[in-house]
Amino acid sequence: MDEEYEDITCCHRITIFHPVIRNMLITKPVVQFFGFDRVTWANLFDITTYLGIIIMAWAVLYFLFDKTMIPNNDGFGLYFLAIFSYCLGNFFSIIPYVKLPPMLGMLLAGLIVRNSGLYNIREELGISTTSKMRTFCITIIMIRFGLQLSFTSITKNTMFIIILAIIPSSIEILIITAYCRFILLFHWEWSFMTGAILSGISPVVIMSTLLALIEQGYGEAKRLDTILCTAACIEAVHVISLFVICFSIVFANDEYKTQWWLYISIGIRDLILGLSIGIFLGICFIFFPHRSHRYVDRYRVTCLVLGSLMCTTGIAKIAISGAGFLSTLTLAFISITGWKILSHKFDSANLRRIIHTLWKLAQPILVGIIGADIDLTLWTISRFGLHLFCILFGLMGRCITAYIVAWSISSFTWKERLFLITASIPKGTLQAALGPLAYEQLRHNEGNEEFEMALNIIMLSIITFFLAPIGYSLMNYTGPIFLEQITEEQRQKERELSYLRILSLLPESPNNQINNQE
Repeated sequence: MDEEYEDITCCHRITIFHPVIRNMLITKPVVQFFGFDRVTWANLFDITTYLGIIIMAWAVLYFLFDKTMIPNNDGFGLYFLAIFSYCLGNFFSIIPYVKLPPMLGMLLAGLIVRNSGLYNIREELGISTTSKMRTFCITIIMIRFGLQLSFTSITKNTMFIIILAIIPSSIEILIITAYCRFILLFHWEWSFMTGAILSGISPVVIMSTLLALIEQGYGEAKRLDTILCTAACIEAVHVISLFVICFSIVFANDEYKTQWWLYISIGIRDLILGLSIGIFLGICFIFFPHRSHRYVDRYRVTCLVLGSLMCTTGIAKIAISGAGFLSTLTLAFISITGWKILSHKFDSANLRRIIHTLWKLAQPILVGIIGADIDLTLWTISRFGLHLFCILFGLMGRCITAYIVAWSISSFTWKERLFLITASIPKGTLQAALGPLAYEQLRHNEGNEEFEMALNIIMLSIITFFLAPIGYSLMNYTGPIFLEQITEEQRQKERELSYLRILSLLPESPNNQINNQE
């Protein structure tokens, strides 16, 4: 009892302080008036710790890079942007009842920094710097996608997952393409590229929401978490591949634009190259380091990150950059599948936790830079309305198609089909990564027609960011209504059966289904 009391005091064992300070409970509020009852001394300690880390990090960077970290210089501007994005994103995530994703706050932080005149990313950072940062962030995203893929869900619902991943997104691409061509007056190749950018849903939002629902027992009976996450990851590969082909056609020389069919063979070549390198590295990472190594998780994450960055940066030198992201997804999926087979009672929570920490560091930079690159003075109300209708029409086509596709699975109820529609709404992650790429290519060609189209693509991408909190809220509110809840005993039994199926590399048998129903 005394030890528990000491754990919630300020410094009980340090007798040099006054008893009032030593015995002060950190769970008590700092000020009990003016509505600040929820701010405890523990919160004050946390805030002081964060401020100390920020100051010490700036001091280290200043000693390393000297004058570039002085205010009004480019290094300090990027550092301030990352810190401000992280703080505002976390503030949005803790707002009660609203349940906003941190990405929205990070985007607003970048918009505030740019449009208030504090920091102009266009002048301070070059194209190559922002491109390298974006490549690193997308690589971390693809690693998370690969670690989330499930072998059992792929083998059990292969055709349904592939159809759910490709058909709705393809319908949305066609609708957006037609809208951009005839309403926004884009060129055909620019219209297809815009459709590929805007069609990608956000697996990051879907994964975080589904994991919270699964912890409460919702959706695990039909394995909706693995089905949706796997479909989202496959769709990400599908969308990125189409975007890369369209991007290459848009910025190709005039003589190659007339020979567009050559890019089909190039796409097949990059598909084979990405899969081959990903499979080879994935098999290597299964055995190296050895599973009995004392710090095996740390070395595995190191190999994943370095191998993935080697793919995304190296393959881009000899092929279309999409092959690097495909190889990253492949090697992460093969690696974690092999670790599950070789290891007894393998738990991937530690690996995902480390990768999640890397993403928490990369996300404020990625989204903050996107927001800081937007000048709101270029927006008009009429153009905003056209952009909003473009996204809504594409999203409507996707949702209708997803509901029709769900009819192919007779075991799904009409409520679960409606939940599949809500899972088609969150966007923002791929748009943040792919949206500014065309703009970066034309940054020094302001005033021409292609520059205006690139600027419109960024505006469309920013509007999709607001679909993330809408989809996040809808999934949280409708999940307990539309999904079936199972008990803790059923969840434990299902996880044990899933682990045994991974070990045997066999799909679920009909006998197991009968036992689960019993």
